[in-house]
Amino acid sequence: MKRKITIRISILLILSSLLYSSCSKLLDTEPTNAVSDRIIYNNLSMLDAVLQATYSKMKNDVPEHMANMAVNIKVLSTAYGSDINTNQNPLYGNLVAYKSASYYDAEGYMPTEYASRGLWGTWYSAIYNTNTILDNIDGVSGEQVKKDEVKGQTLVIRARCYYNLIRFYQHTYIIAKNKPGVPLILTSAIQEKVARATVEEVYASILKDLKDAETLLAGYVRPSIAYYDLDVVNFLLADVYLTMNNWSDAQKYANKIRTKYQLMSIAEYQDGFTTKNQEWVLGYVSTEQDANSENLAIFWDYGQAGTNGPYRLLTPSTHFIDIMKGDPRALYVPHPTEAGKLASVKFLEKNASAPYGHMLDMRAAEMYVVEAEAAARQGSMSEALNILNLIQNARPGAVVTSTTNQNALIQAILLERRKEMYGEGLDYFDIKRLQLPVEKSIANGNNLNLSVPVNSNKLTLMIPDKEILNNKLMVQNPDPASEPVFVQ
Repeated sequence: MKRKITIRISILLILSSLLYSSCSKLLDTEPTNAVSDRIIYNNLSMLDAVLQATYSKMKNDVPEHMANMAVNIKVLSTAYGSDINTNQNPLYGNLVAYKSASYYDAEGYMPTEYASRGLWGTWYSAIYNTNTILDNIDGVSGEQVKKDEVKGQTLVIRARCYYNLIRFYQHTYIIAKNKPGVPLILTSAIQEKVARATVEEVYASILKDLKDAETLLAGYVRPSIAYYDLDVVNFLLADVYLTMNNWSDAQKYANKIRTKYQLMSIAEYQDGFTTKNQEWVLGYVSTEQDANSENLAIFWDYGQAGTNGPYRLLTPSTHFIDIMKGDPRALYVPHPTEAGKLASVKFLEKNASAPYGHMLDMRAAEMYVVEAEAAARQGSMSEALNILNLIQNARPGAVVTSTTNQNALIQAILLERRKEMYGEGLDYFDIKRLQLPVEKSIANGNNLNLSVPVNSNKLTLMIPDKEILNNKLMVQNPDPASEPVFVQ
């Protein structure tokens, strides 16, 4: 066992060095300390080890702030919205990037700053790993079923990386499908200069990888909830199709999750989101080696449970407290350090030392509201209402919708999405997908007065500056200072 762990860590370090060894180029020439492909990739066990290392990278890549992937995406996306505040004076300096996203300050999107550098670097490093596996998997010996399982999981990881990249570094598909997306690298062959593929081309690649994985993983039984199986494929396909306004396919794939996974009970909902239950589709078991920053709860913790090292970052806005009034999901307590304010205990850090609790990544409730929205947008009002009511009736005391007016029902579904999923990282993506403005005001319970117009370029991260310098085919995104909003 120790030998296997050592091998996986060594491969991770080797592969990471290929990406970062020369001024953070997207891809670089092979470094002198690289191990020959013939040594590393000549058997299935070694390719599986690369896969395991890539899973680790997707959960928590180091060293680089904004590389703690599973948590950072949720916290960053939540900060962009108006329902949740970020602390004006973060307890830790490396939390400034979240505050900057919340305030739409330059540090939240500029090419030299945390978010643009950290997210780009981690995802392209993971993509390099997946390309290495995919370039070699068909040529190694081994049981075909196992090869299909490794290949299928690898395709899902690559698709998810590109799906995150294309949503962070360009506007939403519906308005920007002909615009520059991100470099589409589908081979491990060294390429120093790569132009940005169009948004439509990137989405086509994402869908191809997921559809291929759908076939390859049809019979795969994962060893734990941390692995990407057919359920994760269906979840991602539903979300991708929703973003593309392909309502029929979004409903089809969301239904596969909704009819398989039961909603957690309200008692489980109120338990703090650190213990997996029947609704979790993807999550990560906490170990004694994990840091508290690898769990959502630490970012919400103001010392409510007496634990050590609370981050003191996120609190509900007053208007959102009003929206949630009387709802059993309104999990608020008096703020421990600021009189008259409330803090949320939806995500509750329970332990003062590792393991701190499991980390949620995907849960089925999101697919309930995806299926409901997709059905409503196609005019299937009774079907949409019935699915929406499944969530509302599972939360005793929640407002139960009865309207069958199409526009009113869609708005009720989107509101329920906010109520059920707050803090779970949907805000940023919904603001872009639905082309919404962001309005924050002190009078409305936020920490500042702010008006961000529809399709603001502040919602799109700039390409990292070192990438622009090293890749002469790279085109930078518009600077919001000179071009405030998206131009068709």
